[in-house]
Amino acid sequence: MADKEENESPQQTPEARIAKLEKGRLVNWIIMAVLAVFVLVEAGVLIIYATQGPDPRVPENTQRLELILDDIKRLEVAFESATAYNENAERLEGKLERIMTTIQLNNFSALRKLMIEQEDSYQQFLTAMQQGMYDISRMVKGSRTWYEVYKEDLDLVIGDSNRREEKLGTGLIEPLKREPVSKDN
Repeated sequence: MADKEENESPQQTPEARIAKLEKGRLVNWIIMAVLAVFVLVEAGVLIIYATQGPDPRVPENTQRLELILDDIKRLEVAFESATAYNENAERLEGKLERIMTTIQLNNFSALRKLMIEQEDSYQQFLTAMQQGMYDISRMVKGSRTWYEVYKEDLDLVIGDSNRREEKLGTGLIEPLKREPVSKDN
């Protein structure tokens, strides 16, 4: 309120008051002119866009966008199925490792035991055959020579079988200990 009173105070001359009022009007006219120019520019831009018609690239880009969206959907489905396959593969891999460990422990142990038993069987057969040859050589005169020749070969074969059995056993199963066949029986 103090400003109004000062503006209307008797100290200002009438010419100063008129100049001040005219100056305020000039600012108003400038603001209105700027707004009018802005409205005209906007109207011109709208008229230009309205007269040009639709952009010919819009349908083409719309089709491309639809294709890209379809590709994204297919990739999402593929990703989900790949994730499921990966999870299944990881579960199966864990199971496979457990199975392989079990198989290795059980199968190799069983196979090793079977092979050791087979070697024992070979040794028993060879020992029985050697004993039979010895008994026959004592029954038939002059056959002692062929027994000694074949006995050396049989001893080599029995020794090889014993070594294989020891390798298979590796301390798990002790090989059977046999008494050597004596010629005095």
